[in-house]
Amino acid sequence: MKMADQEQEHHVEAPPSMEHIDRTELYTSLPVRIQFLHSFLEFGPEDVAALIAGQKYVKALIPAIVNIVYKKLLKYDITARVFTTRNSRDEGPVTSWATEDSAQIMHRKMFLRWYLTKLNSDCTRMEYWEYLDKVGLMHVGKGRKNPLHVEYVFLGPCLGFIQDAMFEAILSHPRLELYRKIALIKALGKVIWIQNDLMERWHNTDALEFLEEEPIDEDDALKEGYLHGKQVLGEDDASTVLGRPIEEATHLMDGMSMGRCPFSGMARPDPAHLERQRAVPSRPAVVNASGNGLSEYHIPGTPRLKLVNGRTVLKQNLDPNPFSDAAASDEKKI
Repeated sequence: MKMADQEQEHHVEAPPSMEHIDRTELYTSLPVRIQFLHSFLEFGPEDVAALIAGQKYVKALIPAIVNIVYKKLLKYDITARVFTTRNSRDEGPVTSWATEDSAQIMHRKMFLRWYLTKLNSDCTRMEYWEYLDKVGLMHVGKGRKNPLHVEYVFLGPCLGFIQDAMFEAILSHPRLELYRKIALIKALGKVIWIQNDLMERWHNTDALEFLEEEPIDEDDALKEGYLHGKQVLGEDDASTVLGRPIEEATHLMDGMSMGRCPFSGMARPDPAHLERQRAVPSRPAVVNASGNGLSEYHIPGTPRLKLVNGRTVLKQNLDPNPFSDAAASDEKKI
C-alpha cells in the first residue's frame, strides 16, 4: 500500500525544451490566451508583413463579401429570424421578416463592413485582439445595451463562409503572384481562426471552474463598436481599429528593414511557371440527354468574388473563365 502511494505521488518534470502554459491563465487572461494562440499557430512578423502587403486586396473585397454574407443569412429562416427576435433560441412566432433592402439589414451591413475593415487592419496592438474577443462576447447577450444571443452553430459557419469567399477571391486574383497569395492566405487564416476561438470560447463549457461574471464597461454596453469607452469602429473604411488611417500604422514595420520586401525571404518564382500555375480551366463540353450542347454550365471552383478592373464582381456576373485576361487587374507588382 505504501509503495502504491509512492508511485501515485511520483511525477516527472517537463523537459526544459517544453514551454509551460498555465491552464488557469489560459482561461482567465486574454493576453495569455492570445500569446498561446500566436505561438501555436506560428503567427509572427512574416504574417504581419503579408497582411500589410495584402491590405489593399482584402479591402477591395469587403463590400461584396458583406452583400453575400447577408444573402446567405437571409436564405434560412433560422438565421433570418434572429434579426427580429435577437435570440437564435427563440422559436416563437416572428412578427416581421427582414429583407436585404430593409433599414435594419442596411445597418447591419454597415457594421459588418466596419468589422471586416478592422479585421484587415493593425493587428500588432492588444486592442485589436480585445475587440475580436468582444465580438464573441456581444453574441452571448453581454456587452450591449440591447442583448443579442446567437448560438455558435451559426457564428462558426458564417465566419467560415467569409473565409471561403475571401480566400477564393485572393487565390483567383489574375496578377497577384503565387508566393504572395500563399503568404496572405496563411496570415488571414490564422487571424480568422483566432477570431473563431474568441467567439467559440464564450459558448463552450470548458473550464467552468474558472467561470466568473465578466465586468461589463457601461460605456461599451451603450453603443456597438466601442471598446473601453473608446470608438474602435470608424465611420469610414480607411480607419484602423485604433482610429488611425492604415497608412499611418508605421510601427507595424518596426524591427524590419524598411528597404526590405516582406517576401524577400522567399525565392522569386519564374513568371512562366506562375502562368502555368494559374491553371486556366478548359471549357467543358456539356451535353444534355438529347446530345445537344447546353447553353450554361458550371465550372467547379469558380470564385464567388472577382476583381475586374479594380471592382469586385459577383460570381453570377463573371466570365465563364474566372482567370481570363479580360478580368486582369491593373494592380502593380511589387
